[in-house]
Order: sequence, then structure tokens, then C-alpha cells
Amino acid sequence: MSKKKILEKIKKNITFRVDKSVNYTSTKFDNKLDTFIDNFKKAGGEIVSTTQDFDIVLNAAFGVAENGACFLNSAKERKDYTFYESIVIVLDKENIVHTMEEAMNFIEIDDFALFMCGPSKTADIEQCLVIGVHGAKRVGILFQ
Repeated sequence: MSKKKILEKIKKNITFRVDKSVNYTSTKFDNKLDTFIDNFKKAGGEIVSTTQDFDIVLNAAFGVAENGACFLNSAKERKDYTFYESIVIVLDKENIVHTMEEAMNFIEIDDFALFMCGPSKTADIEQCLVIGVHGAKRVGILFQ
């Protein structure tokens, strides 16, 4: 029996259909800044008051409260985001959105863009966590 015939028979005999529509209620946080800070710290980032002791300073277009991520959009070389061991990101407190869904309305990409929410982390199949392999070991946020 051909694959096509098998799939037709399966389709014909299915009586239960799953509703695939999504009823999404957008999340709004009472305090976007506090939520952003909590989530950024959970990702291993730190809140700083100076750019001293960091290898490079980057500017974020905006931050996302639900995951503590900053949107970095620049025509700079990619090494600026992955080569340096310590990065400080300057973020305007007023430019924090609630969710990634909301963030999608503000994304504009020049040459290279990414969301960053703390130090680079990876784990191998043995679940050995290594920090800084694909990017910075230390990431700080300096609020404007």
C-alpha cells in the first residue's frame, strides 16, 4: 500500500480534531523595570553603575521585561558581541517592553542584531555548564 493511501485512510478515520488556535492574553507586568532586573539577574547578568572594568560598551535599542533580554542592533562587527570577555550594555529605563510579542513591533535590523540576557552559556551532553564559550563571561547593564 502506498504512503498516500495510508495517510488518506488515517485521515478518514480520525474522529478527534485538536483545536490549533491560540488564545493568547498579553502579559503586562506591574513594574517592567523590576521584572527586567530580576530576569536579567536570573540569567547571570549584573546591574552596574559604571562602565569601568568592562572590555566594551554597547547600546541597547530596548529591553524585554519577561526574559531580561536587551535588543542590540548595530552595524558594528559581530566580534563586539562575542569576542570580548566582559560587556556592559547601556539601556534607557524608558525603553523596556513587557513581552517578546511586544518587542517584535520595535525590531529593526541594521546589519546585525541579537537579544542578549546575560553571559554566554552552553552545556554539553554530559550537562557540564560552561560560561563564556560563545560570548562574554560577564554582562552588565548600566541604566540611563
